[in-house]
Amino acid sequence: MDGERTLTSPTPRRPMPGRSGNGLALGRVVTLALVTALSWGCGSASEDPDRSSTMTVLVVGSAAAQMRLYELKYLLFLPLGRQDGLETIPALAQSWEHSPDYRAWTIHLRDDVRWHDGVPVTAHDVAFSLELFRHPDVIFPAGGWGLDSAVVLDEHAITLFVTQPTHYPPLGGWAVYFPRHLLHDLDPADFYEWEFWNRPVGNGPYRLVRHVPQTMLEFEANHDFYGGEPPINNVVAKLSSANPVIELTSGAADAATNLKPADLLNLEADPRFVTYYQNDWTELYLVYWNHRHPLFTDARVRRALNHAVDRRELARVLNLPEEIPLMGGLGNDAGLDPHRRRAWDRTPAYDPERAERLLDQAGWIDRDGDGTRERDGREARFTLLAPQAGSLAAVAQGLFIQDQLRRVGVEVEVRPMEIPVVREALRSGEFEAAIIWENQDPHTILWTWFGGPADPGDRTGDEPVRFGYDDPEVARLLELVLATPDPEAQDTLYTRINETLRRDMPVMLLFPGVYRYVAHRRIRGFRQGWGWLDHSEELWIEDEP
Repeated sequence: MDGERTLTSPTPRRPMPGRSGNGLALGRVVTLALVTALSWGCGSASEDPDRSSTMTVLVVGSAAAQMRLYELKYLLFLPLGRQDGLETIPALAQSWEHSPDYRAWTIHLRDDVRWHDGVPVTAHDVAFSLELFRHPDVIFPAGGWGLDSAVVLDEHAITLFVTQPTHYPPLGGWAVYFPRHLLHDLDPADFYEWEFWNRPVGNGPYRLVRHVPQTMLEFEANHDFYGGEPPINNVVAKLSSANPVIELTSGAADAATNLKPADLLNLEADPRFVTYYQNDWTELYLVYWNHRHPLFTDARVRRALNHAVDRRELARVLNLPEEIPLMGGLGNDAGLDPHRRRAWDRTPAYDPERAERLLDQAGWIDRDGDGTRERDGREARFTLLAPQAGSLAAVAQGLFIQDQLRRVGVEVEVRPMEIPVVREALRSGEFEAAIIWENQDPHTILWTWFGGPADPGDRTGDEPVRFGYDDPEVARLLELVLATPDPEAQDTLYTRINETLRRDMPVMLLFPGVYRYVAHRRIRGFRQGWGWLDHSEELWIEDEP
């Protein structure tokens, strides 16, 4: 009922792996649920959709790898809000406000959104979905922004309580919401076997109308969508393991994501296609040094290594957008506020001469003239672990770093390994250096760097930092960040933390995550900074004569 508080048994806040930071676990729940939905049959539609009003998107990989369908959920369901670059724009949510301590956020929903069966969408649907996501038989507890509980105020207003202050609206990140009136009597223990997934009823711009197993999914425009009927009548998701370059250049598909770097290079050379990118501020690429290794115990050496690597050139080698920011620190809300980001985006300058001076000062000198520095009879060399799969392109990064450091007299052996093996090495501390990415909030990342326990939610733990760095003063400042709701005061604390980062350089920060996709020029309305189908209702087709 209105005013009833739900989610009254909060689970511990633990970062969960995945792409998004805010609403991370909720996104994973929806991902798996929607994969289930899209894996079975739906209604019927035209056997041959008109190409002039149809967009075909390619889901790269085999049909068995349908986890890649998670971005298609925005065709069927609405999130509370969407990310437009560094700004949150309304979707199902119309507006929001926060309490003075930033622990309670009141979300006002649109009153003109209907489920595909005509029933109005209400705050009860949001509360029901949030509680469903937390059910132990479903999958993960609510994470990301640390949801504690929710209170339905009326049909179109809900207050979300979070366990820690957040200055970024907790609109669920990648989460979408389900119809309570169809699901509230079902047993969550049977979540993945619900008949609902055979014929999902959404509230988004498109309805799922046809599925040919292991081949395609067809969506048609929702004529009752609150923003008006989408300009594109049909969207076909083609499930294929064929070469994506051939699929796109032959006209069999209009857009694709999850492409390999080589495929992107081939398509960027074709004037018929445009490459779009989206920075993901919840993902961070970096190099960890093990401070127990003799080479990394001295902050001068760590500063030298940072000055010896040309990060901008590395971004070009990886074919990343020229506009991608380089990172020199961390701050509030993963840098989503451009004003706050200025406090921590000062990247160490590429300056190999300065790097050589610092190495000399630290006593690492090439005394025998063989090109490799030594100190106390030990050569300046280390092994760099590099995940050999996934979008990180870590091996390529490692080879670039190897070349850059060799120029200043430091030898690097790049050792490709599976991602789980690299993660285990980091967890156990059995490594010398490693390239990795982190997809946790800045405070969690920093807590693991500066003397905190393995689980930042456990303030009683005594486990040391995995790579051997400790700074009690920074750990104290991080505790103050948690206890300080005012964003300006938090910025001051992060500024002090980043001063230590720039002084000690315990890691080598690289750049935020970036996701790219390709679309044919006939599909208009894609925007840089957006996910490829985040705003499908705004796309249109404009075939050239």
